[in-house]
Amino acid sequence: MQVKDPLVHPGEATALTLDILTRAFDDLPMGVGIFHVPDLADIESIRYVYMNKVVLYEMRKTKEEVIGKRIIEVAPEAYEHEGGKIVIETYRRIAEKGGVANLGLVEYSNHLVAGTYECSVHHIMKHYVYVVLRNVTELEQTKNELQERNKELSQYAHIASHDLKEPLNTISGFLSLLEEEYADKLDEEAQNLMGYINQTTGRMRRLIDTLLEYSTMGQGETLSWVDCEEMLENIKQDLSVKIEASRAKIEVNNMPKLQGYATELRLLFQNLICNSIKYTAAGVIPHVVISATKENGAWLFSVQDNGIGIAKKDQTKIFSIFERIRAKKHTEGVGIGLAHCKKIVELHQGKLWVDSEPDCGSTFYFTISNAL
Repeated sequence: MQVKDPLVHPGEATALTLDILTRAFDDLPMGVGIFHVPDLADIESIRYVYMNKVVLYEMRKTKEEVIGKRIIEVAPEAYEHEGGKIVIETYRRIAEKGGVANLGLVEYSNHLVAGTYECSVHHIMKHYVYVVLRNVTELEQTKNELQERNKELSQYAHIASHDLKEPLNTISGFLSLLEEEYADKLDEEAQNLMGYINQTTGRMRRLIDTLLEYSTMGQGETLSWVDCEEMLENIKQDLSVKIEASRAKIEVNNMPKLQGYATELRLLFQNLICNSIKYTAAGVIPHVVISATKENGAWLFSVQDNGIGIAKKDQTKIFSIFERIRAKKHTEGVGIGLAHCKKIVELHQGKLWVDSEPDCGSTFYFTISNAL
């Protein structure tokens, strides 16, 4: 006995296909709605054709209350504010002219619900569009809370840095008085001790400043177009004394113009170049090569040197704050430079890593997103 195949019969096949599509769209994790715009000159003519479970839940409505009815009958509040009118006008425009419109974040509210949604409008055929919605209310609330918390932490960091510096300023003041009043009465050991205390308070002050800079990095900065080649020329001029003293050769290949945070990018390149010069074996002239290529929607930069290299076991550790792996003679600074670099790269939606072997130099790679 042959089993009847519904797909052989056009009428039954159409009904089955419609049922399959309806079930599939109903269970999607994002909201999907279809609208009919019978009069392309009148936004009040727009009707609901289909709303999946997610959209109906967000509206707090049933299918019977929505399908086949005009928006103005079901959700008149959408016409009562400018944001709602812009969304509905987009339905009309896409239904008439085609294409896709990404509306970004939109607000929707009625007497039962209020929320923030990611919204995009897509053309189906003349007079018809479908809309994709994703509720990001909790995400936006969390984001706003994090921004507020970061603001509070930034204020705390400034206050804490001021309070931490006060005892250092007091110590420095007393040292200055001692030097003025008793310099000729102190023996060599006492003078050396005072010099040591002075150097220590100076390092502590620099550490506090660096930690404050690290904690507030990226705050209040705006994206701008950065000419990397011009920026690197300026960095070379700023480091001219260090470069001349070490006789370092800094080679810069073709550099791009890109969108980024100019101050942070400058600090990133300057830290990497300074490290390449600093961590070079005795008697070796530093040679630094900086290059860039475009890969997978991002710029890939490399900073290659002929320095003392980094062991495999330390190549992740070096990007952590206060981690030191160098010999004592190389440890001026506060041990936060590469942690700074990592944070800057992450601010630009990129990654930072190193390829190196002891005594064979290092190449630091990092990516900067094109989608900032």
